[in-house]
Amino acid sequence: MTALHLLHRAQTAAQNKDSQTRTSTTGNQGSSSLGAGSASGSKGSKLSLIERSSGSSSGSGSKGSKVSAAAAAAIAADDCAVGNPHVHEHTEYWGDVVAPGSQPSGRGRGLETDSAEGCCRSCKSTKGCNIWVWCQDPQICGRQCWLKRVGGAREVVSHGQGPAVPWTSGHLEKDYMRDPATLPPPDPTIDTLVLVTMYGRVRIKLRPDWHGPSVDFARRLAQLPELCTNKCEFYRAEPGFLLQGSLHAFIPPNSKTQEGPGFMQKGDIGWAGGGPGPDFFIYLGEQPAAHFGRSHTVWGQIADEDSMKLVQKMVMLPATAPKPGDMHMLDKNIEIRTDR
Repeated sequence: MTALHLLHRAQTAAQNKDSQTRTSTTGNQGSSSLGAGSASGSKGSKLSLIERSSGSSSGSGSKGSKVSAAAAAAIAADDCAVGNPHVHEHTEYWGDVVAPGSQPSGRGRGLETDSAEGCCRSCKSTKGCNIWVWCQDPQICGRQCWLKRVGGAREVVSHGQGPAVPWTSGHLEKDYMRDPATLPPPDPTIDTLVLVTMYGRVRIKLRPDWHGPSVDFARRLAQLPELCTNKCEFYRAEPGFLLQGSLHAFIPPNSKTQEGPGFMQKGDIGWAGGGPGPDFFIYLGEQPAAHFGRSHTVWGQIADEDSMKLVQKMVMLPATAPKPGDMHMLDKNIEIRTDR
């Protein structure tokens, strides 16, 4: 199998690794989401923020109870309070999984909370989370709490509603995708993107002469570190070949590709799989990557010896391949924060 094919498969494997607990793949009764949501027979119904806020909330407490204006204001101000218009019983929201709930089938342990409020507050404190789904019927699905995300308020979608749905769901108005037009333009004086990890700092020299649009994306992450999601991380390690990761952000990734300036050299950085990002890799081969040709969009290079030593240290961390010939995925992904 060629190295280029391995790179293509790496991007897919990383996405599968992140999405193996996505809402549509659990398949267990009561596990978020497909098993529980399909019981209602209401698939894909869109529930916009406006529609939800104007409707009745089934989790608002005893029917007919009178709530003072002050109490109502307090509930509205607390995103996680029972009775908040963004909290809905017998409803399961769709979304990309940020952190999975526990799975009674035994395929893995995840997050559990004693209450919907606890699940909501976990989402509130987790970067990238704006959707939460909590099991309100322990006989069916335990006390699972799933943390998810959508790109914007109008993307809040119900996978199922009704008495047969054992989930309580809510959404928080945070960590949505941001329109680059509302942000400061990329700072052309930034010539280095720093990847901050628990092991140290990797300095990348940006090469706008190799690919300007990719460098503009990198400059935005250096300029505004809060744009990086919790999926900014290293996830694949192949000693003597590459260290691969992702720069998933709250802004759209670079969308353009371009042939590299030549065969990749040790320390060069390009987008993985011949695509436009946000998955990237640091090439670590001792010889020029003639087997790649010029198929990757290359936009940076390791800036100094200390950064290269750190990369070489991280690529030797424990990593596992499911079977011979497969990619080696880090046993524990390495979180990345960006700096300049």
